[in-house]
Amino acid sequence: MIEYLKICRIDHWLKNIFILFGHAVALVLYFQLDIDGSFVRNALLSLVPVCLVASAYYILNEILDAPYDAKHPAKKHRGIPAGKVKVPILWGIMVGLLLVGFSMAWFVFPNKRYFAALAVLMFFALLYNVPPIRLKDKAFLDVISESINNPLRLWLGWYAVVPAHESAGPPISIVLAWWFFGALLMTGKRYSEYRFIDDEELSGLYRKSFKVYNQRRLIMAMIGYACLFCFCTGIAMTAYPAINNLVLVFPMILVALMAYFRHAMKEESAALEPEKLLQNRWIILSTLMTAALALWLLLAHKHDWFSARDKLHLMQPRWTPAEAPALPGPTPAPDAAR
Repeated sequence: MIEYLKICRIDHWLKNIFILFGHAVALVLYFQLDIDGSFVRNALLSLVPVCLVASAYYILNEILDAPYDAKHPAKKHRGIPAGKVKVPILWGIMVGLLLVGFSMAWFVFPNKRYFAALAVLMFFALLYNVPPIRLKDKAFLDVISESINNPLRLWLGWYAVVPAHESAGPPISIVLAWWFFGALLMTGKRYSEYRFIDDEELSGLYRKSFKVYNQRRLIMAMIGYACLFCFCTGIAMTAYPAINNLVLVFPMILVALMAYFRHAMKEESAALEPEKLLQNRWIILSTLMTAALALWLLLAHKHDWFSARDKLHLMQPRWTPAEAPALPGPTPAPDAAR
């Protein structure tokens, strides 16, 4: 039984904590930081269907990846390649998890967009894993399709707490920022995995996309996704007054990103499995400090303690066009008639 539970990857349920970001966005932009019992109840319950469906996805992933895992130096010891479990039983567990997860999503949450987002989450899991499409084998598309789980979890968190009559979703700038952030993390995972295998021929057999990837391309992709994340985040912070104060979090965001890049590129990190890449204490510490500062700035806006817009004159000039000081211009040419 232990081997079957390992394949369900209950320890990976922690990844679904990203749903809390959807709750947080709704709490700030829709509920204006006013929490009630219904919000807390729906927020907690929303984690259950996603975790069940995630385990079903992990089972599917392990079944389809078993031939490739057998070529990986660490994953060859997993339940299926090592012959520790029976695949028909895994199929049964997967179907059971899907039935319970989707039934709960339909009957518990009034906003049916939560159910739709969960269905799309599973749909992309199929596109990612199942031949002939199997986006997992397509270089760069593998990262984009896997990281779409981030905005999908954002939508799940949003629709779990927002009333059914509300059709608007979270701002597109925040959705894209969260997507690019996920792409950054997934590319870092590829980079770590590529270095962990440390064998060009073997890495290509394990994952077809590694026949296209190399360290330079992966580093360039990470930089690109980090820039896009910051760009979209900056748009959101200036476009929505409730989060204007968060522009002051940018220095901490940069510290967290630099800690991530520094750790990912250290020589000793090549010996780490990719799942352990984010467990570095400096990455965790900088992330927690960023979250704490963001929370204080949000409360400061709500209670009028502090306004970055007023202090930094964001989105407003110090003078109106009519009051604009005269700027020096070119000296007029002398009149020829004179």
